[in-house]
Amino acid sequence: MASLNKTMKRILYLITFLTISLNILAQQDTIFIKHSKDWTPETLIYETDTVIFSSEMMRHILTGTTILPQTHNQMNAKGYGLYFENVTKTECQSHGEEVYSSSDKINYIISTDSSLIVDINIYDNCCYDFLCDISIDSAGELNLIYYGYGSYCACDCCFGMSFHFEKLEVEEKIKTVIINGDKKTLKEVE
Repeated sequence: MASLNKTMKRILYLITFLTISLNILAQQDTIFIKHSKDWTPETLIYETDTVIFSSEMMRHILTGTTILPQTHNQMNAKGYGLYFENVTKTECQSHGEEVYSSSDKINYIISTDSSLIVDINIYDNCCYDFLCDISIDSAGELNLIYYGYGSYCACDCCFGMSFHFEKLEVEEKIKTVIINGDKKTLKEVE
């Protein structure tokens, strides 16, 4: 009788283990990406790619102008009371000769009790989107970082971008803002 109970327990453990294992394997996350493959004046032909992730935690797809999510720099910025919430980009504002001699600049900084918005102009390839990050040094200098990527065209453009932050309750505060480490773009936060 005792050996029958041990056998039943082993069978029950095996069934439980198999049930949990199958449940874990079934937790895949699937994303479908639809993009144009070819076109004619009469029709646009789409192609769909399927990307399967083994878990939701591994699903990292970045498209367009967006934030590089949860970098070490952004975790450090929370210590200075900033949560990098959103970035927006305007389309090409100008692409004439003046673009090639222009440099990035901070247009304005809006600081309230609960938010910080930094509006900038950047000059880069016309066909780029941007991956954005931030860093803050020990002096309280906020560095707005962007990386151009995508298709490469034979022109440069002036883009507008706005970095949006939520302010958190901390004692440390930022004092200045720069773009991509360029001290010529430095502007004080009032």
